[in-house]
Amino acid sequence: MALDRRRLLALNIAAALGAVVAAATLDTWSAARAASRPPAPWCANLGGRDGGWDCSYHTFEQCMATARGLGGYCSPNPRVAFDPYRQPPPRKTRKQTYY
Repeated sequence: MALDRRRLLALNIAAALGAVVAAATLDTWSAARAASRPPAPWCANLGGRDGGWDCSYHTFEQCMATARGLGGYCSPNPRVAFDPYRQPPPRKTRKQTYY
């Protein structure tokens, strides 16, 4: 009887440990994917006394739809607009035609 309880306890501990390892692996994977995304270019000032910022809008229209409802305004995301390490857009090259 005591041996069955020990086996059941060991099985429960192994299952819990496996669940913790799986959750940690998934959390690390999703954080790595989120860090690889570029930041959104628009921030909404949510108004009010504290004036929180939400910089998760990819279009000005999305930002204004939220800001209008909360009495705030939108502005460019300073992390995007003033990033000194931002790469310039690639130059378009024209194909030269020789006659």
